[in-house]
Amino acid sequence: MEKQTRSARQTSKRKEQSGFSFLDVFLKLRYLIGLLVIVVIVTFNLNGSSLGTWDKYISQREDGKKTDVIFGQNREVRSDEWLVQTPFYLSQAENDYPLVNDDYSLNGQNMIIAYNSPVKDITVIGKPFNWGFFFLGRDRGLSFYWAMKLVVMVLLGFEVLMILTRKKKALSLIGSFALTFSPAVQWWFMQHVGDLIFFTLGLMVAFYHYFYQHEKKWLRALMMLLVVIFGLGFILVIYPAHQVMLAYLLVFYFIGLLIYYGRKITWDWFDAVLIIGAVLFIGGIMVHFWLTSKDALMASLNTLYPGKRVSTGGNWTIGKFFYFLTNWKIPFKDITFSNNSEVALFYHFFPTVFLASPFVLLGKKNSEQKLFGRVLMLFCLFAIFWITVGLPKEIAEITLLSYVPTARAYLTFSFAACLLTIWFIAYIWQEDVIPTWYKFILLIVNAGIYTYALMNSRMADYFSVMEITTIVVLGTLMLAFVLFHHARLFYLSFVALIVASGCFVNPVVEGTGAIFEKTLAKEIQQINQQDPGKVWLSEDELYNFTPTLGVKSFNTVRFYPDMNAWKKIDPDKEYEKYYNRYAHTRAFIAKEDTSYILDRPDMFSVTLNFKDAEKLGIHYVVSKRPLTDYNLLGEAQFTQLYGPDNDGYRIFEVTYPENDLSNINNTTTDNVANW
Repeated sequence: MEKQTRSARQTSKRKEQSGFSFLDVFLKLRYLIGLLVIVVIVTFNLNGSSLGTWDKYISQREDGKKTDVIFGQNREVRSDEWLVQTPFYLSQAENDYPLVNDDYSLNGQNMIIAYNSPVKDITVIGKPFNWGFFFLGRDRGLSFYWAMKLVVMVLLGFEVLMILTRKKKALSLIGSFALTFSPAVQWWFMQHVGDLIFFTLGLMVAFYHYFYQHEKKWLRALMMLLVVIFGLGFILVIYPAHQVMLAYLLVFYFIGLLIYYGRKITWDWFDAVLIIGAVLFIGGIMVHFWLTSKDALMASLNTLYPGKRVSTGGNWTIGKFFYFLTNWKIPFKDITFSNNSEVALFYHFFPTVFLASPFVLLGKKNSEQKLFGRVLMLFCLFAIFWITVGLPKEIAEITLLSYVPTARAYLTFSFAACLLTIWFIAYIWQEDVIPTWYKFILLIVNAGIYTYALMNSRMADYFSVMEITTIVVLGTLMLAFVLFHHARLFYLSFVALIVASGCFVNPVVEGTGAIFEKTLAKEIQQINQQDPGKVWLSEDELYNFTPTLGVKSFNTVRFYPDMNAWKKIDPDKEYEKYYNRYAHTRAFIAKEDTSYILDRPDMFSVTLNFKDAEKLGIHYVVSKRPLTDYNLLGEAQFTQLYGPDNDGYRIFEVTYPENDLSNINNTTTDNVANW
């Protein structure tokens, strides 16, 4: 039986090698191919943003187009992208990439803090996908961002997996696409997850080759340069909910390399120069960052949300570990019990790897390949401990794990479990160490775990009985392809899963016309050019639209509050609980007293009366309401400059009386609009 299995495996290996003979040429040219892909994407001005969601709110365009989407669909749920981050980037382009963008509230916002926006500052060394903005401009800079991040993440993922799999080329290539087009990365592509996975992969590559190819000084220097770039990028993401746990993964990985290679290499003066130089350079830039951004950083950390939250771990349900089972479906039908982004994870077979660990991880053999499996397993167990058991508050704070909510730790765990799974596949395809009888036990257990997780979690309401059955059967079948060395069947099924769950998440879009080709946008920019520097208020859902256009705006999305602005109308901080947070700020202007509503933890609404609007210097208002009806009150005068357009929007210039209000006719009429 064993001889037949070995013979079948050798035959399969020969077929795999002949079938993938084109692979060597492709991989030798991979950097050139990657460069050509970037050039094509930038040339055709393509990106993956869901900016087209703005069409739902503002539809009237100047160029006659109805949409910029070429393929796929806009993802309204990704409001962190189309409503916040991409507008931040585009606003920076309109203002020549300042450190503090004055268009965000009265006193501006630090844009390093704001989602790693492109800034003409030395810290941009750590943000390579932002470099294109400086020489390609607004639209193609955005194209470069998407293209460079996608292509380089595939290349970095390939290099990491070549390390973990001992140069299994086909598995590493498919695995690199599985990492880059994972639901976790694609649903969070422009946010912290996309950035941190990118930098983590880069650091893993740099750490390994610094040790492994230590005798090549030029390569050591290159790897240390990558450590500087990716290290700065990793630090400056400033999202500890993922950052801290991924930092622990890098520490586990680095210590493993140091233990394995520390006595095998000869340390010399060149190491001292490189290490000390890198530490000083990174340290110098971080000192610069602290000196220029400390106020914004501390204000962000001291917000009521999310800065004050403290996690102690231990808040878990078994179903959450397996939310990745929904990920093939969410691009086509939204999740019913959460949102698509919150359930997006990496695919893995961790339970199987754990149960097989006595065969694949234990033993006296201490090979380099086994080292990686052990390191990844230890980290996964560390993450599981935090998620399931947790730590006392004091220890959590000392270890910085207090910044890691369990809801975020699931994603980081799934990333490490995905790497471990690919390592496991390569190992058992090379070393047939698992007995056949035990393989059948693993398949049965896997099917049982999937069934239990699906039936005893909120996923049960999302899937039909037929879908649950199909997931269990196909998932177990894919595992069988792994355990019994059916490489091609596994590749085909895994590629199909990657395409279904990752390639349909973000749309393919041409340009940024969803914002800049709108009639309303062009009118706002024209008024701003004629009367620059005035403060705008955009009512209802347009709160982050005007600053995108390079217009100074009172209500925007801010990572920390503009306390000096709020002090003008709330000197005693009576309403601080509303605005001292990372917040989407909806604002309105009306005759009533100023009032606040907390819509959700990251959004509040403020209605400004005319006196407070005057204190804040509100000069222009975008609204669907007929604000000229307020003129009869005599407290503020609204002059309509534009509209109503097809969407009902109007632009008003507002002036405030300088004389005694008793000299003004205060007669009201029935048609005065009330907010």
